[in-house]
Amino acid sequence: MAAAKKILKLDQFEIEDVFFENAALIGISSDKPIYSLCHFLNQAFSLDFERTTHLDVQIGKKNVTYSFAVYQSPVCGSAFVYTLYKLKVEDVLLLPSLKNIDYIWLITDDDPEERAMHYLKYLRQLPEVQFAGLLEKDKIKNIDYLIL
Repeated sequence: MAAAKKILKLDQFEIEDVFFENAALIGISSDKPIYSLCHFLNQAFSLDFERTTHLDVQIGKKNVTYSFAVYQSPVCGSAFVYTLYKLKVEDVLLLPSLKNIDYIWLITDDDPEERAMHYLKYLRQLPEVQFAGLLEKDKIKNIDYLIL
């Protein structure tokens, strides 16, 4: 008698919980290209955002693959890394539920909400940023696209 094959299935909710456990999300609207926005963030907050091409999010639509840029900055004195995601390529949206947001800044920290609020206060004052706000992870559809 043949043994039945056991199919293993990843628990997507558990993966999301672990990935976003110490994270807060800031949505940013800016007409600046991501490399330019990173330059402003690096200057304003003494960060070191750099492109991490092997982490770019790839989405295929109608036989075309779109690549959404990902930039990362190590957090000085900790094991945390900040990640900035580009959400729009041409007319394609990585997260369609966030039509008016151009970028997501994933803040990882021991107290991510407090850290995000600290950055938000200053982000809102930058002329390169039209909007910056804290996003609720639970309300974002396809948030798994952000899991690296």
